[in-house]
Amino acid sequence: MDVSTEAYGQYHYALKAGRKNVRKRRRQNLSIHPAVLEDVVNISECSKQKLGDIDVPAHLIVGTSTRARALAFSSDFMPILKDSTEFSAKWCQVCRYHLSDAGINESPTAYEYLGKFYILEGNKRVSVLKSYGAYQIMLNVTRLLPPKSSRPEILRYYEFLDFYKNSQLYQFQFSKSGQYSRLQELLDMEEGHIWTRAERINLTGFMVRLDAHLDKYRISYNHCDCLIALMELYDYDVLINMKDKELDKAILDNKTRLMHGKGLYRVICISDEEDMILYSDRARSILKDFDFIISCGDLKPEYLEFLVTVSNKPLYYVKGNHDDRYANDPPGGCICIDDDVIEHEGLKIMGLGGSIRYSNARYQYTELQMERRIRKLRRKIRNAKDIDIVVTHAPIKGYGDLKDYAHQGFACFEKLLNDLHPRFWFYGHVHMSYEHKLQRVIEHKNTRIINCYGKYLIEF
Repeated sequence: MDVSTEAYGQYHYALKAGRKNVRKRRRQNLSIHPAVLEDVVNISECSKQKLGDIDVPAHLIVGTSTRARALAFSSDFMPILKDSTEFSAKWCQVCRYHLSDAGINESPTAYEYLGKFYILEGNKRVSVLKSYGAYQIMLNVTRLLPPKSSRPEILRYYEFLDFYKNSQLYQFQFSKSGQYSRLQELLDMEEGHIWTRAERINLTGFMVRLDAHLDKYRISYNHCDCLIALMELYDYDVLINMKDKELDKAILDNKTRLMHGKGLYRVICISDEEDMILYSDRARSILKDFDFIISCGDLKPEYLEFLVTVSNKPLYYVKGNHDDRYANDPPGGCICIDDDVIEHEGLKIMGLGGSIRYSNARYQYTELQMERRIRKLRRKIRNAKDIDIVVTHAPIKGYGDLKDYAHQGFACFEKLLNDLHPRFWFYGHVHMSYEHKLQRVIEHKNTRIINCYGKYLIEF
């Protein structure tokens, strides 16, 4: 097959892919063309920094500099104009250059803004290279630096610039702040470490493999965040030396967390009595490393409001049998999960507050009333598929409860435990000071049942 015939055939292959992409994007009510830089940012408001020729991951090339240049392409830079147009003839000419011994020897020019690339000149060169599945494309890049601000995407970008200065890696674009320093920490690199060529090759090579495996299982969450999640679960040296089957198993075993880019969770659970260390000016430094807070009830609204304010982290709570105030004065900024199933970054959490009825307080229930509450949650439980954490105020009957009636657990909770097999069951109500023989943690099959009186810190 001569070069011209192959170039013509490649245009038809790319055209088919481009039109398929257009149909898919229309069904999703998304833009069918590449992004346009002039719609994203006012260039005059940015300072410019010339980077010269650099290798750019092809998936980060997302747009063109002007709208007119975008109209010939689908959103992934495949051509969408008929093969009888002037555009198609020029595209095939570029393809012939690519197939010749000389190849495409002039880098397209591009602006980089917030880690994404927008082509000024050379859109057809990019299109041809992408149609052949190029992983990286050499671009002549000018970086657009936005003014510093408190916007999350700007803060993340300036974190990236510090990382890029030492690593020269564009492949790693995270969706959350703190991930660049976390990556270097997991790699046992000191702050300011200058990456060697071997370190860059090893990590980017593994990232190519990981991309393919995550795509296979349709995990669309930011793949770089998924890398961090896996590195928090497995040592880096173990991870990069995994065989394909081992890597598949690691992904499937942790698919729920990877769907949300989450590996290690750090949770603080509280119940029944204010912890004076948390209720102090030390709270901010203690809580900053935790992902969220769970309250199992019988705590003043002011205490919960203080914790959620100083931590700026989600606080999920159920009501205790002494929380009558919550009816008219719920803790501000906190999320009630009573009679509900919620999701936090991949974790499915279910809440059932209150204790066994022993007086006329608002949040006390008979066995029959608690069974009815559980039945009303069945649809939400089915929709969630798997419940990771159950949060209650009262214990399960026979698991950490007491003999006196007021502190007995609910018998219907044991059936719920055996039906759901959650990873954790957090409860309160029974103060650890009541009996010296009380167990804080009870293991039941695959569930860890934990009395959260005062405070309990957990990582998993």
